Amino acid sequence: MKKVISLVVAAMLLLTIALPVFAAEETGSITINGVSDGNVYSIYRLLDLESYNTTSGAYSYKVNASWTGFFATSEALTYVAIDEAGYVTWITDEADSTVAAFAKLALAYAEANGIGAVKSSANAGEFTVTGDAGKFTDLTLGYYLVDSTMGALCGLTTTNPNASINAKNAIPTIDKQVCEDSTSQWGGNNTSDIGQTIEYRVTINVHAGAQNYILHDKMDKGITFKAVTGIEHVVPGTPSVTTTVDPSEYTVKTSDLKDSDCAFEIVFSEDLCNDLETNDKIVVSYTAMLNRNAVIAGTGNINTAWLTFGTGSSHKSNEDYVTTYTFGVDIVKTDSQNTLIDGAQFKIYDADEGGNEVAVVLMDDGVTYRRARADETGVSIVVKNGQVRVVGFDNGTYYLEETISPEGYNKLTARQKFIVSDGNLDAVFNDGIFSTGSGVHVVNKTGSMLPETGGFGTTLFITLGSIMVLGAAVVLFAKKRMDQVAE
Repeated sequence: MKKVISLVVAAMLLLTIALPVFAAEETGSITINGVSDGNVYSIYRLLDLESYNTTSGAYSYKVNASWTGFFATSEALTYVAIDEAGYVTWITDEADSTVAAFAKLALAYAEANGIGAVKSSANAGEFTVTGDAGKFTDLTLGYYLVDSTMGALCGLTTTNPNASINAKNAIPTIDKQVCEDSTSQWGGNNTSDIGQTIEYRVTINVHAGAQNYILHDKMDKGITFKAVTGIEHVVPGTPSVTTTVDPSEYTVKTSDLKDSDCAFEIVFSEDLCNDLETNDKIVVSYTAMLNRNAVIAGTGNINTAWLTFGTGSSHKSNEDYVTTYTFGVDIVKTDSQNTLIDGAQFKIYDADEGGNEVAVVLMDDGVTYRRARADETGVSIVVKNGQVRVVGFDNGTYYLEETISPEGYNKLTARQKFIVSDGNLDAVFNDGIFSTGSGVHVVNKTGSMLPETGGFGTTLFITLGSIMVLGAAVVLFAKKRMDQVAE
């Protein structure tokens, strides 16, 4: 455990202070410097102080009646000894970590056994705030535990009747990121296929007195939570030290959540929280899938996280979110005159030759196709009314292969390339007329019917030939008549 001075600079107060007394009639005060709005401060008197002498450093403590059960436990007696007359003596080392552990133990006992605070800032008139300092007054002198709902910073000290502590409570913060699979870079947004697994991570920036940490994660309906893949504890330094948090130190919950809007929550154990120090980091990695309800382009699909902490996890950190985008493509089929035609079928691939098929399935509307999940079997894309929409594309280069052409039209001899880049490929129509250059435009051409035996072509040639022969006969007859006249 790091020095308490580092904890004081950070926050989450849980302090124990002993007030020395010259006489039983005296009363004392505890001043907390650096109080924060929304934080409740409560004090508990563990020991009564019968008498003390600041010159000799002699103090006579006895157990407060409310805490008899605590000081009878084996855990408490590893820190103090109680003689036959009931006087309490500290028996272990006075390291900051030891003192902090004792204070946390006492607070846990109070919470578990319903020991009420002597005074609390939640009660009118018991806590006076001036500037950034708050003060409890008219206290019976003794050894006090000071608790904050924002968290627990544990330390024990004996001071003069008017005690003062520094409690600059700091709120832990989080940083949420998502991985862009094409670059393996972490940031605030990414692009994804529908059906693709997305990697997320949340970094919790710890402040002193970590207590009752719960990480909350809310996902838009287009994102489906899959699993927590790992949690790491990072201790700063040169170099920093990273250890994997054992799964026994946290619980992943997807039901019975504190916030019903969340997809999941992670509840961290008390032991883990007790080991956290100022500037430590907890890094949570998890995955989710972009599902068929995903928003196409537009505002994207948002995943938000935050941390609650302190007594009853009643305090909240900042919220941080990331956005996942996916896009749609309109395939438009026309003839060479730009007239929409039906009957074509397509498949999509990731290469101009060979490669992998980009599987799609027909959505419930019976019109739109979407990227298929890994467990779904792809189908051909059928063009109706001259166009069809396919959604759920990540950024990338794709190739459209015509598997069946419209009747009477020549099938494409090569795959047609199209590129998705941070936006939809929407087809545009102006007054019902397709605007060339929009969407993915596929043109089919048709040729003239070739002649065949017994067909219309043959009949035409015979007819023309007959007319030509008849015309020649007429000319020949007329010429002979003219010759006869000339004779």
